[in-house]
Amino acid sequence: MKVKEAIMRVFPEIPELEKVDFSQYSTPYLAVLAAFAEGGKNGLMEFEEFVISQGGNKADVGRFLISVFQYLLIRYRRFDDESVEVPAFKLFLTLKGWLNENGFENDYRRILHSFVGYIVDIAEKIAERSDCDMGIAYMKTAYLLTLEAGETFEEEYFGELMEKAGEMLKALYEKCGIEEELPKKREKGC
Repeated sequence: MKVKEAIMRVFPEIPELEKVDFSQYSTPYLAVLAAFAEGGKNGLMEFEEFVISQGGNKADVGRFLISVFQYLLIRYRRFDDESVEVPAFKLFLTLKGWLNENGFENDYRRILHSFVGYIVDIAEKIAERSDCDMGIAYMKTAYLLTLEAGETFEEEYFGELMEKAGEMLKALYEKCGIEEELPKKREKGC
């Protein structure tokens, strides 16, 4: 089974992965990934159950998720691959939820710290090519992630990033004729 097809079975909610070139993706979990895909199941929860049934654990699932996300970012940074932008953004949000729900909050904080700047950059590019509703959804989500980073980390960079993302979102609101104030802090659970 091809790697792309197997990855798409884990993430059926991210159909944009179909456009991504996975020819250079490598993982120590390839055999498990292929066996999962050949079993005909779909979804992250099913993949997690499968990994555990094969003697793995949630940490293995987390490492796999992070490896796919890192691969997408490498393609984005090194090859300026536009096809990875939406999947990388969606996978970041999947990682946020999965890591926090499964007791890997510190791993999520490290990922937020390392990659939120790329997420803002990606959101800006997606917004430039999207209609107002979709563009605002991506940019507002990125802005909320910068608020989270600003609340979590003390470095000046995160405040500057929040300001930059806020300016981008304001410009998008203006372009789309929307009169809305930027959130000053995240709502509980965001």
